[in-house]
Amino acid sequence: MKEIRCPACHTHLTLEQIAEDEALRELMGVLADLPREVSRPLVAYLGLFRGKSRSTAYERQLRLAREALALAADTSLVGAALSETVEAIRAKRDSGENKPLTNHNYLKRVLESLGARAEASSALPASTATRPAKGVARALAVLDAGRQQ
Repeated sequence: MKEIRCPACHTHLTLEQIAEDEALRELMGVLADLPREVSRPLVAYLGLFRGKSRSTAYERQLRLAREALALAADTSLVGAALSETVEAIRAKRDSGENKPLTNHNYLKRVLESLGARAEASSALPASTATRPAKGVARALAVLDAGRQQ
């Protein structure tokens, strides 16, 4: 069978080698079942657990993926939290902190924060959500209303 080249590390491997590893096969199945807005941040999040000198075992990556997805029933909320977590951790690493993640505590806090923000925005009364614009926004709204007539 023809070899596949990894776009990241340029290692060559075959599909037979990939199919041999049960955990990798299951991980690929989990990722394939997720929408892109969740699967891509999940892969990036799993990379945050990788150490400097060793890659994370596929069994651990599968366990971590399942644990992260189980933190909330809403997968889009999990995807948003994963993205926010990856951005924040990468920013910290750019400033000098290079320790790999060891647990999901940071992701849990981000999920709680996003959940609270979603609840707060849905709890706003309709009158405050549609209050009239001020200043330039009001002027633009008047102009737009005039064009539509």
